[in-house]
Amino acid sequence: MAEEQRVKLAKTAVSSIDFKDWAIMDQWISTEDIDKLSIPKKYESQVDLCRFFYKRDSVAGTVINKIVDLAITALDVQSVRCNEVEKATYKSMLPMLRTFFRSVCLEYLLSGVVIPHYEWEQLSGDKLSPDLNSRRRIWVPNNIWFRDPKTIRLERSVAIPNKINIKVKVDYDLINFIKTGGKKKDGTMDKETFEALKANYPKFVENVSKMKGTTVYVELEDNVRPIFAPMLVDENYPIPYMFNALEPLMHKRNIRKMDYSIAARVISAIQLIKLGSDKFPVTDEEDFDELKRQMEYRGQTNQTERVFQLFANHTLQIEWVFPDTEAMLNQEKYREADDDIVAALGFPRSLITGETLRSMTNQADLAIFSPIATMETIRDVLIQWANELFLEIRDRNKFKAVATPKFQPLHLYSLRDLVQMGQELYKEGHISRDTRVRMFNIDLEAEVEKKADEKKLYDRYDLDAFPPTPYSPLPPPLAEEEQPTNETQDEEQQ
Repeated sequence: MAEEQRVKLAKTAVSSIDFKDWAIMDQWISTEDIDKLSIPKKYESQVDLCRFFYKRDSVAGTVINKIVDLAITALDVQSVRCNEVEKATYKSMLPMLRTFFRSVCLEYLLSGVVIPHYEWEQLSGDKLSPDLNSRRRIWVPNNIWFRDPKTIRLERSVAIPNKINIKVKVDYDLINFIKTGGKKKDGTMDKETFEALKANYPKFVENVSKMKGTTVYVELEDNVRPIFAPMLVDENYPIPYMFNALEPLMHKRNIRKMDYSIAARVISAIQLIKLGSDKFPVTDEEDFDELKRQMEYRGQTNQTERVFQLFANHTLQIEWVFPDTEAMLNQEKYREADDDIVAALGFPRSLITGETLRSMTNQADLAIFSPIATMETIRDVLIQWANELFLEIRDRNKFKAVATPKFQPLHLYSLRDLVQMGQELYKEGHISRDTRVRMFNIDLEAEVEKKADEKKLYDRYDLDAFPPTPYSPLPPPLAEEEQPTNETQDEEQQ
């Protein structure tokens, strides 16, 4: 009887290996070491990144500059209830405000935190406007500036979450300047600056005087009106406008690093010199020494030639060993990153360079919706801040009325549409002549003065204001009462 065949049970064992240890043993890269393009969590680091890419990246820098240039148009005031003195005072602030708003708009887009400060100064009326009396003294803000957002600490109130407490970082030099009553680092005294600081920021000077230490955070004045970008409920700092574009910007930067690395290896390519072959092997080492001597002779001073003469046999081969440059020369790899940057910033490509990526694919009316919404939001925030500034001017000078500042409209329409809209609105009587010409960046007052000067010049030389042109229409016929009679004709002939 045959032996019974027994089925042997298979034995198995499962051993777990930690991926980190296995990666180290095989010298592979762990997933934790992969660059995930993580954005810094600290607000100061985020601001540094935004400023870096604004100055270095062509797309991001151009978009930010375009938004500032298009959003901050000329300012005007609505002063229906104001008298001549009040109207001239408010209008004198417009040039300074426009210059200040350009800087504020740029910082608003980069960091989202703007803490404006200004000093008050009493000036004579003639220094503000030629329409004012020199004997009139008027209080106006002067030297408007804002702090570096990296020196600002924002803290939410425990009792009132929507209230933000603003503190500023004060260094040792400023602490010593305030505590010594105006003594600078070099030992000189500046009483004028100290008194101005004390007069304009009394609470700040008082808080610094009570502090101890070399670097402290001091709470700012209660009347500070900050300008913040949108912020989340669970965060203390606003979200910078460029935050959504940081990841594609960092990815684009890494691609550029790769190109630089390939270019560096191409520049430092290896020159491989081969002498001899399988059929004609080199048996004498002196052949290499002679070849080396000729190569090194060319590198001596004043021995560099345009045509290099090298004496060797037919087996000599000189080759350059360098990496493949196809990836470096291919510019398509930047397109995806640039598209993500443009999408994150919400700005159409047609407004950046004046052309689209593909022809016949752009709808100008739809493309401007996104940047207009962004710029109008920024303009509303700035106008709200200017309104409160004008209220302070009214209270300090005891004016009866206050003017309302406003930006001139955005000109993001085609010239044909703009002409048609202005013509229709003017015909229907909805806008004034000044508003219509301002749509084309024309100053009505300056043009009227030029026309008056031209009229005097034409009258002096007895010239027609409008010279006749070919096929010009005939003058209209005179009315019956204006028809010349025989008596008038005789008088004219005499």
